[in-house]
Amino acid sequence: MKASSTLEKKSGFCITKAILLSAAARAQKIPARLGFADVKNHLITKKLRDLMGTDIFLYHGYSELFLNGKWIKATPAFNKSLCEKFNIQSLDFDGINDSIFHPADNSGNKHMEYIKYHGHYHDLPMDEIHLAYCRYYPKMARYTEKFRNSGKFEDKFEKEKLDEKIKI
Repeated sequence: MKASSTLEKKSGFCITKAILLSAAARAQKIPARLGFADVKNHLITKKLRDLMGTDIFLYHGYSELFLNGKWIKATPAFNKSLCEKFNIQSLDFDGINDSIFHPADNSGNKHMEYIKYHGHYHDLPMDEIHLAYCRYYPKMARYTEKFRNSGKFEDKFEKEKLDEKIKI
């Protein structure tokens, strides 16, 4: 869960990417902090929903950068190719407006719904996040070790989509 680890792996998920973005901003003397929110992902794959037992992602991570006298939210979770695969518009960051997940995909289907903000933190609240994950994602605790370091999320998404097509 360090910026250097995400850089080394060249992949990550919302929390690790927010840590990297915040660290990069701080290195450029831009005040930055981590923000967290629970989001409902309406485009979640069946396999991930079954594993998690829900379509709610607790503690979705994003960065907040202090620019032009105010805090601006920036969500670095999805790269352009992943947005294309999910049929969602990539997030533009203009340094003026919040850049958080869009509520709908490019076809107008519901995408991401922010349901609870946990606030902002200077450092990762690992104990708080771990406790919430253990409480709300009990099936994932068994799966975590197998999933860890087994490739990029984008590759897993592709394989899962292929697996779903084969089952149909």
